[in-house]
Amino acid sequence: MAVVVIQEFEAPLDEYEQVNEKIGDAAPEGLILHTVSDLGGDKWKLVDVWESAENFQNFVQNQLVPAIAEVNPDAPQAPEPEILEVRDLRKV
Repeated sequence: MAVVVIQEFEAPLDEYEQVNEKIGDAAPEGLILHTVSDLGGDKWKLVDVWESAENFQNFVQNQLVPAIAEVNPDAPQAPEPEILEVRDLRKV
């Protein structure tokens, strides 16, 4: 079942961009939609839609965490994301 992932995290813009470069442009398996909004003050809000919570967790463990550790080994751990089942999803 598809899930929406909502998470706020902190990172300077340069670190955020470096992590994105390490992850690359190819969409990870199971990603349907990815958005990030700049909240100001090095704070960000992510809203993603994934085919499953397992796809999201695999991405975090196998791509995101290693990329963050490479860019900044002392980066603060982001709070746990909110993961909700998607009841209705429309693509246009």
